[in-house]
Amino acid sequence: MTPILLELAVSLGETLEGMDLSKGHYARLPLGGGTFSSVNFSQVDFRGANLREAVFDQCDLSGAILAGANMRKTVFNRCKLDHVDMRGANLHTAVFTESDLMHAQLADAALSMAVVTRCRLDHANLRGAQLDAAVISQSVLLDVCADGTSWQYTTMNECDVSHATWAGARMERNVFFKTSLAGMSFAGLDLNGCQFSSTNLAGADFTGAILQQCNFQSTQIEGTCFAKVVAPSSIFCEAAGKNVDFSGARMRQALFTGAMLEGAVFDGCDLYQAHFANAKLAGARFTGAELTYADFRHADLTRADMRGATMQRTVLHGTRTDAARMPGRARALETDPELAESERWQPQVA
Repeated sequence: MTPILLELAVSLGETLEGMDLSKGHYARLPLGGGTFSSVNFSQVDFRGANLREAVFDQCDLSGAILAGANMRKTVFNRCKLDHVDMRGANLHTAVFTESDLMHAQLADAALSMAVVTRCRLDHANLRGAQLDAAVISQSVLLDVCADGTSWQYTTMNECDVSHATWAGARMERNVFFKTSLAGMSFAGLDLNGCQFSSTNLAGADFTGAILQQCNFQSTQIEGTCFAKVVAPSSIFCEAAGKNVDFSGARMRQALFTGAMLEGAVFDGCDLYQAHFANAKLAGARFTGAELTYADFRHADLTRADMRGATMQRTVLHGTRTDAARMPGRARALETDPELAESERWQPQVA
């Protein structure tokens, strides 16, 4: 089909179905609002085309060139988009459903508010792309390059991002839910306000990251490194994992309520007013830590090492401290007898 006929068909509102337009040259054509069903667009040239609000249903766009195209609100449903070139394309509020985007080139693309559902983006290149407020669900992003990307208010739900890289990415107030981030590196990133609830972060590296008000509730953090993070008011309630490293971190008023962090390292950590009620911290190290007003009520500090820690009015109410080393304990608040008695009170059964 010639470019003129294609433009005419779209302008008349005609639905193109079952056609073979592979290797066609349709660069910079105005095809906004077009509807294409089961059309073969493989290796077609749509460079700089206007495809705004177009609908591609079960189309083959393998190897197509869509660099710089306008695809705002464009819909791709069950399409083949492997090796597609969408560099610098405008994909604001675009929708991708059950599509194959493996090896796609999406560098510097505008994907803000895009919706990606049950897609494969293995080995895709997202370098420099804008993903603000995008929603990515049940998709695979294996070995994706996301260096230098912008992720603000982005939601990632039940995705696999194994071996992805985020170097230099800007991530603020994102939501990662039930997504495996095991072994990933977030070192040095600014992640303020991000939510990692119920994710697997085993072996992940957050060294030096900014984590203010981040939520790690119920995460798996076996062997995770949070050394030197800046994480005031962060939440680690019911997080679980052994040998977690928080050394040198700044975590004032952080919440570790009910956390299970046996053998964790908090050496040199600022935990002023942090809350560890009911936490399992057997064998943990707090050497040189700031624990002023920290609350360890009913926590397990068996064999904990708190040498050199500042324990000014640190709460040890009902705390297990068998074999713990606490030279600064004289300044701490021990078990309150009246409070302990009230906690033991049980209603009498008639």
